[in-house]
Amino acid sequence: MLKNTISTLIENSISEKVFPGAVAYILTDKKVLYHEAFGSRCVKPKRLPMFRTTLFDLASLTKPIVVGTLCMQLVEKNKLSLNAPVETYLPEFRQADVTVKHLLTHTSGLPAWLPVYLRASSREDVISYLGGVPLESQPGKKAVYSCLGYIMLGALLEKVTGQPLDKLAQKQIFAPLGMEWTRFNPPQAWCEHCAATEDSNSFERRMVDYERYDWREGVIIGQVHDENAHFLGGVSGNAGLFSTSTDLGKFCGMLMDNGGELLHPESLRTMQQVAPVEEGERRCIGWAVADDGCLYHTGFTGTSIRICLKRKLAAILLTNRVHPDADQRGIIEFRKIFHNILFA
Repeated sequence: MLKNTISTLIENSISEKVFPGAVAYILTDKKVLYHEAFGSRCVKPKRLPMFRTTLFDLASLTKPIVVGTLCMQLVEKNKLSLNAPVETYLPEFRQADVTVKHLLTHTSGLPAWLPVYLRASSREDVISYLGGVPLESQPGKKAVYSCLGYIMLGALLEKVTGQPLDKLAQKQIFAPLGMEWTRFNPPQAWCEHCAATEDSNSFERRMVDYERYDWREGVIIGQVHDENAHFLGGVSGNAGLFSTSTDLGKFCGMLMDNGGELLHPESLRTMQQVAPVEEGERRCIGWAVADDGCLYHTGFTGTSIRICLKRKLAAILLTNRVHPDADQRGIIEFRKIFHNILFA
């Protein structure tokens, strides 16, 4: 019954053009309950079928999977303090009251988004530029989802460890979990297995009122969709990760196993603590926290993970809803219905 309900919902949403295709993967700590692919991974310039093995640009799922996990691993090794000012590690960040935890929980007061690729003079200049961006609220007062904070965190991780973020994630997360189809900047040979994202990044062009820039032309496949992450070479704390549903299942399995071999159980408990704020949604380290206590995160490209650690139940939903244009509506309502089937 569950399988039929989910399949019908996804097939109807494809018919209604909410997204061209999807992969749904539902698992417990014991077994896979559901794993199916629907529709097309690409419709322009030609239609190609979706497979359960299709790779997706995870967009902001990069934040909890890579940055949140790596930060907690460094805390365990006493190489990072959540309550330390960010400027302790990145002197370029000139906001003395903002801590590492503020960035991780989106409570720093930083703006939600800026076109860094239009404001910074070079990749090397990004952190210095962001370090001078005025705060919009007092640190710790409001939860405002900020990609800028996670760009900073990616740089902070590289500074503390002396390693590039992609190499660090491979060594500390992907290799230990056997996530063989997960990485930043997929090699060319992987691109034919990737779900397509947007045509010529038209959404961001509109966001910046068509300001002059070296915009990419044509459908984006196998490159990060997010333009700030692309400006940073495809490796950033806010976006850039590519993966498959099966590999994400391994990551969720680690969380359901009390951190497995990656995180101490105490770190997992710390990570789930909701940031005390006066305004904004419930946020913890890396994740949003649903009313029922589930950890939850979405990606602009149409990806999402929801995981209930108490019930040991996880739902991975990967869609290419920005293809061929990110103006397509309906993904928020679809996700709500999809998750209510499982978690209500």
